Amino acid sequence: MSELVVDPISAVPEPEVVAPSWSAGTRLAFRFVFCYFVLYALCCGNATVWGVLLPVVGDFVENWLAWPFAHAAQWLGQHLFHLTGVAAKLHGGGSGDRALDWLAVGVMLVVAVVATLVWTALDRRSMAYPRMFAWFRFLLRLTLGVAMMNYGLAKVFPLQMPPPSLAVLNEPFGNLSPMTLLWTMLSVNPLYEMICGAAEVIGGVLILFRRTALLGALITAFVVTNVVLYNYFFDVPVKIYASHLLLMALVVIVPDVRSLFEYFWTHVPSAPGGVWAPVFARRWANITTVVVEYWVLFVACVVGPAFIGYAYFVQMPQAKAPVAMQGMWHVDAAVLNGQPKPYLTGDGLPMVDLVLEPSGRTMLRDSSMVLWRGGARVDEKKKTLRIGSVGAEPVVYALAQPDATHLVLTPTGDKAKSAGVLMLSKVATPAHYPLLERGFHWVNEWGLER
Repeated sequence: MSELVVDPISAVPEPEVVAPSWSAGTRLAFRFVFCYFVLYALCCGNATVWGVLLPVVGDFVENWLAWPFAHAAQWLGQHLFHLTGVAAKLHGGGSGDRALDWLAVGVMLVVAVVATLVWTALDRRSMAYPRMFAWFRFLLRLTLGVAMMNYGLAKVFPLQMPPPSLAVLNEPFGNLSPMTLLWTMLSVNPLYEMICGAAEVIGGVLILFRRTALLGALITAFVVTNVVLYNYFFDVPVKIYASHLLLMALVVIVPDVRSLFEYFWTHVPSAPGGVWAPVFARRWANITTVVVEYWVLFVACVVGPAFIGYAYFVQMPQAKAPVAMQGMWHVDAAVLNGQPKPYLTGDGLPMVDLVLEPSGRTMLRDSSMVLWRGGARVDEKKKTLRIGSVGAEPVVYALAQPDATHLVLTPTGDKAKSAGVLMLSKVATPAHYPLLERGFHWVNEWGLER
């Protein structure tokens, strides 16, 4: 008989693959967190990843997904909470903390709770969701990367906090809102704003690479925490969105908290244990996730800076009014067919001052002395001035400047029948502002106060 030969390698039994098992509480928590943040990330309508993944139709998809929640919030606001006036209707205005925004988040919360309960009732066999959690983390990484790049680039190119407004420089300090005070402080030295933006960009770029995603998430959480504090303590109306970005960053970090604790506290070498993207058996599927990551990186890091840089270097100079028109203008009269007909701001009060900023921005002051952000564009060939304001319809005026201190604005087109002719006179303003000219000093014998 021939001797039986046993291959020592083949004789070693294969290790048994143990399926992961989560506690019932962990499974329930994951279902809710997954449902809620997927809803918010894809349907909030505020700088979601859709615009990057689908450059041509992304905005349409984003608005379409946000529509049910926005209109459900509007219905609830009017019929259940009895909101009235501007708060009762969907409107623009640069605020992400409108009453209807809070209600929309509440609707998402209710939908997430219902989805969690249905999921729990129907799925009693699954002991863990590792593949789904990988997809979830993947989506949150892309969402955070896009958001941080958007906000960061708007500071690297100082657009979010432009130079201090001429209107604000001539406003009594005690009249400033906390947000205006914060915005003015951050914009006094553009380099500070650019450094803050660079920190956001670094976090956004790093979180999009798998090898640096944990570092990017930590930087993102750190930077966004500061943003959240600014928003809450200075009443900046981006509290909902900033808070969600911070929560998303923390969700991304959670799987590696133990590894971070062991490394930083117990000084034990420990590798991150979280999975940054779903892993498939088929090679083409893995390649697809990599392509998506690099596509988002390309759009966020190449296309995004190109568009924002274009806005900063090309559009901003074009938006500037002629030097002779720059400054503060007081509305002496607003008349239509012999009757008073003022230009109305967002709250329905008449505009009493128009400020054409050297930076190209526009500010309007209403009769209650509240400042409104607006926009103005001069067409020197057609001799027209287009004025718009937050919450108000824009009007195109025929422009006449009889002399250096007077403007006459006559509405054109359809507005000629409904808008009044505006007669404005220029308001004298200081030629110098210490806030802008003080600069940096290595040596100070005392703190300069004035």
